[in-house]
Order: sequence, then C-alpha cells, then structure tokens
Amino acid sequence: MAITKDKNVKDKPWYFTIEVTRNDKRERIKRRGFKTKKEAETAQRALLNELGQGLDLNASKTLYRDFMKDCIQDKKPKVKAGTLATYTSMVNKHILPTLGDLALADITPRHIQNLYNALHESEQLSGENIQKVHTIIKESLSKATAWNMLTRNPALAVDRPKAEAKEMLYWTDEESHLFLDASKEDRYYSAFLLALTTGMRQGEILGLRWQDVDLKNRTLSVRQILNHDGKSFDVGAKTLSGVRSIGIDKVTAAKLDKLRRRTNEEKMENRDIYEDNDLVICTQLGTPLSPRNLNRSFYRLIDKAEVTKIRFHDMRHTHVVMLLKMRENNKRIAERMGWSSVKMLDRYSHVTPHMQKETADAFGEMFFNAGAANGTTIALVE
Repeated sequence: MAITKDKNVKDKPWYFTIEVTRNDKRERIKRRGFKTKKEAETAQRALLNELGQGLDLNASKTLYRDFMKDCIQDKKPKVKAGTLATYTSMVNKHILPTLGDLALADITPRHIQNLYNALHESEQLSGENIQKVHTIIKESLSKATAWNMLTRNPALAVDRPKAEAKEMLYWTDEESHLFLDASKEDRYYSAFLLALTTGMRQGEILGLRWQDVDLKNRTLSVRQILNHDGKSFDVGAKTLSGVRSIGIDKVTAAKLDKLRRRTNEEKMENRDIYEDNDLVICTQLGTPLSPRNLNRSFYRLIDKAEVTKIRFHDMRHTHVVMLLKMRENNKRIAERMGWSSVKMLDRYSHVTPHMQKETADAFGEMFFNAGAANGTTIALVE
C-alpha cells in the first residue's frame, strides 16, 4: 500500500494504491484525484474498510443506469402494471438523466440532494412525486447495499423531501346535483353517479363487471380495476383492503338496472362485432372505456353545469364529506372507501370543525329540552 504524489499533475496530484487477493489472484487497485496526502489516506482507509466488510469492488463500478434496468425487471412480477409504469417513468425521466452515468460507488448524498433541489426548482414534479423519487432511489441503493455492491446507502443521509399538503376539493350537495342533472343524458352518466354515491376510484368503476353487481341486494363488489392505459385489467384493487363490497342506494340501483337493459340491447345490435367483457361502464362495442375519454366528458360536463372544477378523484372526496355530514361511523367509512385504517380520515380534519357547532346545538336542544320536560329550570349566565 502506498500514498504517492504525481509530480506531473498540478491539480489533485495525490493517489494511492492497494493490493488485494481475489479469486486466488493478487490485484492492484489505484485511486487518483486527491488534493492532499491526507485526503488520499482517508480514501484509502475507507476503501480498505469497505473491502473488509465484503464490498464487491467490480460490482460497485456498475453504472446506476444499468443497475436500475435490473431493478425495473425485478419489479415486474411484484407490482401491478400501472405501478410499474409510474415507477419506470420516474426512473427514466427524472432519476437517470442525473444519476444514471455514475457508478454505484460514486453516488454521494450531495448528488442525490442536488437532484431533489433541481426537481424542486424546475417545478417538474410536485412535492409528493419528489418524495416518490426519493423512495425509489433509497430502495434501490438499499438493494445494492444488501448485495455487497455498496457498504452504505448514501440516500439514508439525505432528508426525505417535504411536500405541501394539497388543498382538498369537493362539491357541495347542491353542486353534486347540478352536475348529475347536467350529465343525465351523457352515455357515461352512471360512471359519475357511482363516483358520487359510492366513492369508488375511477379504475374500480371502469373495471366493474355485471357479475360483481347484485341489484337485488343492492351491493357492488370491487374485484378488478382498469389500468391507466385503458386496455388491461388487474385482479383485485389498488390495495388489499380495496377488495370490498359496497352497498348502493335504491336510486343508484335503479339507474344501474336501466343501464344493464341498454347494454343488453347494444350487445344484440352489435353482436357480430361486440366484445363482451361483462363491463358495467364500456363503449357501445363492449370495449373498456379509456380513462382519458371519461375525463374528457367529465370536464366538458363540469363546464356545462357551471360548478367548481375538480378532478374525477375529487368526487371520491365529495362522497367522504357527505358521509361525515351524516355522522357515519368512521370504521364504516373506512371499509366503504377501501382504506386499511380510519387514520385516512385525518385528511378531512379541515371539513369537520363546522360540524362541531351542529353537534353542540343538537346536544343542547336534547339536554335542556329534557330538563324542561322534567320541570327543571336552568339558570343562564349572561
């Protein structure tokens, strides 16, 4: 082992060499580019320590770009198609352009933090999506560490980016009725109705099959979802708790019964070319309805109804607010929405304060009226 100064190099002339035995062969490793002798000594000790911990030196030279290709492949059998598409897009568009050409061993916390800073300043991604980028990088480098391609994960030294909470939008009861009235003649009226009266996610609505609908007992079962590509389906739901049964009201059940009759008529009219996927919401030929086309109709009808412009997903929030106004049990709300925990209701804390006054007034009316009925008078303090 040696620390040497290269007299022919003016900038960062110091370098070190070490010898290691691998596969019964003696190899010499050289690292250049240190400004001082002390820096070279520190780097030498660090490398020796890493090798002592089992670092695979050849593997540590793997470009992050190549490593992430394998990570994407490894993800395929573990996640749903939509999740994989999001993961791949994040990697290719926002991570690899900055970190892709670095060797695993060369990635530092500074590189990672600079990436987050650039994404924030350019406003390419929301705070929530920058957090997703952080998760992807941290998990991938943890995998590299577990495989002895690194001795430590540099992402662990970087703080998780902060994300400002988005304002939650939802319709009032009046706006909901105005929208439904404006969309009653639209082909996909039932999709909007289901969103408002069940709180189902868009993918759940577009993946709903007639075999999962029990109009007699007025229940729906979430058993498959349509992916964002509008072509493929995933069995189950977004989460394990998302696989559930949902009760529906009599009006919604009647509208669905009418839709089923129309669907059967279209099936007969187009029987030679009809693609029977058993879908509740579908095109005239039975094919899945593209989320993009549904959203296009949704925003057009919002303009027609002249109501607050919200996202399709915000109708799910609207349904939760309706349930909260009804004083529905938190556990039942969580089950209906397919949440694993009632803690998800914390996101609606800004909605409930005005309900406290209603609760107090209802309590006061009950309590003091009961006292009056018993002949008890209550002295009021001014």
